[in-house]
Amino acid sequence: MFFETLLLATGNRGKYEEFRAMLPDSFVGRLLFAPEVGALVVDETGDTYAVNAMLKARAWARASGLPSLADDSGLEVAALEWGPGVRSARIVEGTDEDRNRWLLGGMAGRKDRRARFVAALALSIPGAWTLVCEGDCPGRLAEHPSGEGGFGYDPLFLPDGFDVSFAALPAAVKNAISHRAAALRVLQELLSCEGSSGDSPHAVDV
Repeated sequence: MFFETLLLATGNRGKYEEFRAMLPDSFVGRLLFAPEVGALVVDETGDTYAVNAMLKARAWARASGLPSLADDSGLEVAALEWGPGVRSARIVEGTDEDRNRWLLGGMAGRKDRRARFVAALALSIPGAWTLVCEGDCPGRLAEHPSGEGGFGYDPLFLPDGFDVSFAALPAAVKNAISHRAAALRVLQELLSCEGSSGDSPHAVDV
């Protein structure tokens, strides 16, 4: 399935740059950054990534009349009862650095540093259907932040198989193994297998 124009329903420039790098030319011709299209505030009231991604994708599809792709993602930490989860970006008011300090404080003295990033993607076609899928990336938390790239909790997350953080990995490597990359692969597989039919078992009516 090819989209001549696709709107990415996020205000996060870092996410936009990641998706622009990950989405192949065979999938989308032009990827639009939502704030450059219009102003729309979508309340993320869901208690799952999938619901929040669907809320954003549907709202932007209705407002813009364009196929819209949204993600909702978060960090889940074993020692924190798999939190902060869907509240990852809102667990502390302030900057990414403030949230990383909160996370390090919560991990003080804890030996179990297992963690995973999880992402849900929702693709909404105006007036037709919305497709939702998920992906994850397992890893562990570092004791100190490192790296200059990425955003969010990237400086503290060491993906399985690597001894450096998401923020220290080359962008091409991160974009191949990340939770968003995993979810995107699922999305592309579903679209390839099921085409644009609205009766897909993975699609819900708008």
